Amino acid sequence: MALKAILASLDGIDDAVKAFYVEKDGKFILDVETVEGFALEDVSGLKTALGKERTARENAERLTAAFKDIDPAKAKEALAKVEEWGSLDPSKEADKIANSKFEAAKAQLLEKHTGELTSRDDRIGHLTKTVESLLIDQAATAALAEAKGSVDLLLPHVRAHTRVKEIDGKFVVEVVDKDGNAKIADSKGTPMDIKGLVAEMRQSDTFGRAFEGNGQSGTGKQPGNGGGGLPPAKGNFGGTREERAAAIAAKFPDLAQ
Repeated sequence: MALKAILASLDGIDDAVKAFYVEKDGKFILDVETVEGFALEDVSGLKTALGKERTARENAERLTAAFKDIDPAKAKEALAKVEEWGSLDPSKEADKIANSKFEAAKAQLLEKHTGELTSRDDRIGHLTKTVESLLIDQAATAALAEAKGSVDLLLPHVRAHTRVKEIDGKFVVEVVDKDGNAKIADSKGTPMDIKGLVAEMRQSDTFGRAFEGNGQSGTGKQPGNGGGGLPPAKGNFGGTREERAAAIAAKFPDLAQ
């Protein structure tokens, strides 16, 4: 039989059991020794406190849910404005009240406008990059096709040496070197265009083999006539556009027909 934790009286209790109880405040409490944190205690107060704490937590969660979309800093600022306006006498300080409302409305409009400008700038930046990519790819693809170069192999390298800049309100493709400086085509200071870049790549030991019928060997040397290859290069391939065209025509007479 289990022993009760508290008895109002020991009447009728076996003498052997009475020894386990001690009298306190007119009642008889089971005398239990605490072992590893287990003890006989009055938990009624603890239960009451726990119930109050749970109620308080539920109330706090309900209030938090009702104001979850409110910015605490802005709410505090708004309350400060309400208190300020409440202390004003409308009949004497109407101008101050109107000015405060105006400043508040202006701040809201500025915040909204700033957000719209940021969104617009992001959109413009995205569109600008798209236009630049299309301009470069279109010009590079046309130049490579004309020079009978492999677009798939060479287009990434052309992109790496080009950029788009705005001149007099128009976007133009500019050829640059590995350091990002504009490349010059001739001694007159003429800027190199994509066609010039492709022509330069055609004569390169690295990229020349990606052009159809270029005649470049694995070592970048021109094969001699004795080997049945194309004739040696003639003309100025690094000169002006006209000089390069003449050199290409001399080297590849079939293309010039």
